[in-house]
Amino acid sequence: MQSTPSGESTRTDSAATEPSDATGCADQSEGLRQRKKRERGQALRQAALDLALENGYTNVTVEDICERCGVSRRTFFNYFSSKEEALLGRADTVFDDEDQPDIAAFEAGGPNGRLLADLQHLLASVVRTRLNKREEMHQYHLLMKQDPSLMQVQMSRMGNNERLFREMIQRRLDGAASASATPAVDENPAAEKNLSATSAMDSSSAGTDSGHCNDDEAVPVSTRAEALAALAMMAIKATFMRLRKVEGAPALVIRELFDELRDVFEEESA
Repeated sequence: MQSTPSGESTRTDSAATEPSDATGCADQSEGLRQRKKRERGQALRQAALDLALENGYTNVTVEDICERCGVSRRTFFNYFSSKEEALLGRADTVFDDEDQPDIAAFEAGGPNGRLLADLQHLLASVVRTRLNKREEMHQYHLLMKQDPSLMQVQMSRMGNNERLFREMIQRRLDGAASASATPAVDENPAAEKNLSATSAMDSSSAGTDSGHCNDDEAVPVSTRAEALAALAMMAIKATFMRLRKVEGAPALVIRELFDELRDVFEEESA
């Protein structure tokens, strides 16, 4: 309560603070909904994997998965289009939901504003996500051994991997070019030049699969994007191979790989 000049008492208007509180509650509620949605999707996926290991992939039905999780078919199809998608993931992406914030930050020019450094950060995040699911990955390996036909399906999906990296990198480059009205420049032009040359050699030997602008790609890509995507794929593979032998942080392993490549390119350019 406060008094007016005439001595009348009035109630202090607290409405100005209410929208802020309401917004905070809405944000928390939205965060909670998103977390519950993610957890339910993970539960459905884990149920599909457990059932496939127990009974064989071909013997698992959507009804079985729903019964294991205590949800309806309608709920299941809010998350996945088929039992294959529940088990192997979406066919149009190889990235997990946990990767999306880092992908969005990379495409927007972050987190550091330096292309190679930001690519290293993104790759470390992707590897870290996979390492946090080691038990699930082990179960998938068991399932692939149990049903080799799934390996063929998974391998065909993995073909999307480099294409998605090319498109992500190209969107990053396009955004940088639009912001500066000049082509995006990396912090190490010499290394980039050598990477582009390497990518061009790979493209010529790979046929139409990695052309300069593929008809099957939603985003036309440049040689620079092709080169960096090839680097990304190599770095992820090399990081997993190294981490199988020794314990370490993905970011540190990837940084060492990039540093080694820089040294090689600088020696060759000298």
